[in-house]
Amino acid sequence: MPYNAVVFDLDGTLVESKINYEKMGEEIKLLLDRMGMKEHIEDRRKAYMVTHGGAETLLKYGLPPENLESTLTELNQLMNSIELEALSTMTLKPNAEATVKQLNNSGYRLGIATRSHGLYAHKSLDMFKLKRYFHGILGRDEVPYPKPDPRHLLDTIKLVGSTPEETLYIGDTTTDLTTAKAADVKFIGYWRDEQWAQRLLDSGCKKIIKDLWEIIALVKNE
Repeated sequence: MPYNAVVFDLDGTLVESKINYEKMGEEIKLLLDRMGMKEHIEDRRKAYMVTHGGAETLLKYGLPPENLESTLTELNQLMNSIELEALSTMTLKPNAEATVKQLNNSGYRLGIATRSHGLYAHKSLDMFKLKRYFHGILGRDEVPYPKPDPRHLLDTIKLVGSTPEETLYIGDTTTDLTTAKAADVKFIGYWRDEQWAQRLLDSGCKKIIKDLWEIIALVKNE
């Protein structure tokens, strides 16, 4: 079945920004301690990763159930604030604008499925006047089950008016690959850097591109 839609990850795929993940990890760690998580997490990176698992992981690590809702709310506010601070550092990936415009002009439905906050995603695209080319954008706070849960991607595909069989998903991390596999959506890796490219290959990624413009040919020939 020919493709009629392309869904992108955002950070590391279409844009690059200097989000202060060190600050984010430290503040997450402090928040989880304050909310009474039983397992003390020393490593800020682990603190950040714990949040990727959502409510289930937080409870697994010993967060009191009565504090779950308020913790999730504060986590979202904390991460959103730090992401928004990085907007001034943001740049587009090479050929991102040309690729998005060409796909749109060729009639493809375009979407964004990102673990970034929805407001951050919209402001990012607004900065470069690209939002008008996208038919659906879903950030982590706009779905109850963010990536790597496949429903995040599947909801984005539905929002843009396509089907999993007719959609190509582009991302730069193993989270993106895991999401695509679970959703049974064809995945193309984007070469963020050598380390992440190797992680994708080690996880079973079959195709990695170094230039977003390659997508134009891929959607026609795959």
